[in-house]
Amino acid sequence: MRLSDLKSEFLVITGENTHQRCASLAQAQGVMFMCPKCFEANRSPVGTHWVLCWFAGRGVPDNRVPIPGRWHPHGTEIDDLTFVGPGAVSVLLTAGCRWHGFIRNGEATLA
Repeated sequence: MRLSDLKSEFLVITGENTHQRCASLAQAQGVMFMCPKCFEANRSPVGTHWVLCWFAGRGVPDNRVPIPGRWHPHGTEIDDLTFVGPGAVSVLLTAGCRWHGFIRNGEATLA
């Protein structure tokens, strides 16, 4: 499923417990998108939760939730965003729906 269909947004941290949308991957400290598993199951955004992935090496504090994951983004925008190594390349939710998948070329796919 395309990240653009999941209402993806790049984020920057603005305070201890706050963040806001930013315009580009170059500025971003993370990305947020609707859960592809729940979006598909619900067949709409209604009842679908959000997934937040913070980026490694972009000034995100180690204790900033969600933890422990940090991803290395590659690409130029949402439409070609890919998580690459070193480190985690898949996203595993350990609670709720337990979605496990990859972000590759602007798509969220199952692992």
